[in-house]
Amino acid sequence: MFAYGMTYVLVAGLAIAPLGDGDGDGVGVSSDYTGYIISAKRLPRPGSATPTGKGSKVRCTYQPWFADGRENGGLEFVDPGSNLSSEPTGKGAYYLVECSDGYRDVVWIKKRRDAVTPEQLARRAYKLIPIAPPTVLTAPPRGQNGLVGLPQWFFLADGQWAPKSKRLHMGTVWAAATATPERMTISTGDGQTLTCDGPGAAYDTTRPADQQSSTCSHAYQHPASAYRVTVSVTWSGTWRGSGGTGGTLPTITKSVTFPIRVIEAQALVTKG
Repeated sequence: MFAYGMTYVLVAGLAIAPLGDGDGDGVGVSSDYTGYIISAKRLPRPGSATPTGKGSKVRCTYQPWFADGRENGGLEFVDPGSNLSSEPTGKGAYYLVECSDGYRDVVWIKKRRDAVTPEQLARRAYKLIPIAPPTVLTAPPRGQNGLVGLPQWFFLADGQWAPKSKRLHMGTVWAAATATPERMTISTGDGQTLTCDGPGAAYDTTRPADQQSSTCSHAYQHPASAYRVTVSVTWSGTWRGSGGTGGTLPTITKSVTFPIRVIEAQALVTKG
């Protein structure tokens, strides 16, 4: 029976304890959806004969192993010199290793300290979601003068008010994070604050002003050359992941600031 010389390899975010002595040369690791496949040069167990040749490639798979043998294909005998006889340390589990050349053993796989959890993966994914500052439209349009007493409308450009998601996976661990716009807050620059539960109603230039209304509008009572308006959109975060996990994530707020000029309407006086 042969062991495979390696210091450790990664299996589903875990570190495999060495299967035997060796210098670790010729070890390669690859994975697919069925599990991890390890290839290595064959090295002898202590006290056995050294195989001739340059060493052959083997394929090994690892599966969870239970002491009663019912879940591992009926492994009835464990070599007293195997890793199963060593005292397990730290958090981990026993795994059955089966190789293409007939090698079969049980090893203790110690969980790595840096093994990723679904929540950690979700937080990474959440940070990768592209959330830009809001694109805000106004009526009257920005760059044109507003009038004292005339409502100034604020609304977001099309497509701004929609959830965004990102999914990541590492080995068998996966997580998907979603950011959803929840509210828009408008600091009007004159001491007032508006809170809108949506992107604001778009102003329709084809309809009369007195036939339209918006909860995201503000009538300035005094003229000013440049009211500093700040519009902020707050996003809530949720995630779900492997093993039925899930939860909430911190809110994200993105803001933009721009000036609005407001003037008084001038009365037109004519002589009759």
